[in-house]
Amino acid sequence: MFRCNFQVLLISIIGMPFIASAQDDKLCEHLISFASKSKVSKPLKVILINDWANFSKSCEHNETEEGKEFCNYLINNTSTEFMNVNLSRVLSCSVNDFNFGSVHLNKISGDFSVFEIPSLNQDITLNINFSIGDDVVKDFIEIEAENEPVE
Repeated sequence: MFRCNFQVLLISIIGMPFIASAQDDKLCEHLISFASKSKVSKPLKVILINDWANFSKSCEHNETEEGKEFCNYLINNTSTEFMNVNLSRVLSCSVNDFNFGSVHLNKISGDFSVFEIPSLNQDITLNINFSIGDDVVKDFIEIEAENEPVE
């Protein structure tokens, strides 16, 4: 007789598309394209916002063409339900092993900077600010590309 823990089975089934999609994830290409267009003293910023209560999302881009283009990609190619997966995908672009896909995050927020991203000019830093699971603030990931020459 075959016995299976329903929660483990459900997590496995739900997690499979994320594992498969991570293999050919185009997010990094779009992130690098967006970030590489930042100019010295003129950072670019987008904010992906998930409104789980209304199962919708939006993206703020400061009215820049680069931001609009990246926001269009983010709206069409990120999860509305699982902001933790979106954060994992952004973090994976730094070639570090970050994966919150199978982890249930009740609440997490923070900010950090990512340096030395493959295929991105060494002068460009990504500043990431995020909040997931807060009862007052909608889930969001803010990505700012800052171009500061390394001396």
